[in-house]
Amino acid sequence: MSDRERVAQGPPRTSLDGFPTHHVDSATDLFRAHSVDFGAWWFGNEGGGRFDLPSPRGTCYTALDPGSAVRERVGPVLGGAVTVPESLLEDVVVSRLRLPDDREVADVQSGAAGDFGVTRELETMVPYAVPQLWAQALDRAGHGGVRYGPRFTPGPASAVALFDDEGATSWPADLDPVPAASVPGAPRTWSTPRRADLTVVRPPRTRVPRS
Repeated sequence: MSDRERVAQGPPRTSLDGFPTHHVDSATDLFRAHSVDFGAWWFGNEGGGRFDLPSPRGTCYTALDPGSAVRERVGPVLGGAVTVPESLLEDVVVSRLRLPDDREVADVQSGAAGDFGVTRELETMVPYAVPQLWAQALDRAGHGGVRYGPRFTPGPASAVALFDDEGATSWPADLDPVPAASVPGAPRTWSTPRRADLTVVRPPRTRVPRS
């Protein structure tokens, strides 16, 4: 394996004073794809997200457009595919959210982030150990989250991972979320076949060898 085939992005090695920021005000529309049975505002920290924080802090993942919110939820299935099973989105909705107060988030999409050792690998690399170290350092430095390029959405899209105390919040939420499959930019779906649509074919008989 050559040096260019290895992941080069490392954890923060310098002070993050002066790290570029992006202003997210209370009039900015944020979009989150989530299960219809759960609220939109949830700050998790189970390690499954790129910029997850350790307890008692948490991270809520949003996007600046609804299509990106859906694509990031089903991203692992999209690799090498242009459609996803209809069942994957049938219980998922997209909520339009707004923060209760303005906040500054770290902007890793800014060219100036390169001065602090950030490369685009931070937005796409797996596993998430290194990005989570960046999240912890940025949280300690007082940033309210991270603006970054979503891994599964090509083009000029942006996502915002927000930092706060773990768990659900009482912040205002969308009272009329939209089914995920119907938002602009969402992946196309194919119908999951019903049992009645399937033809059961018995396997051919096999001969039992004589002893």
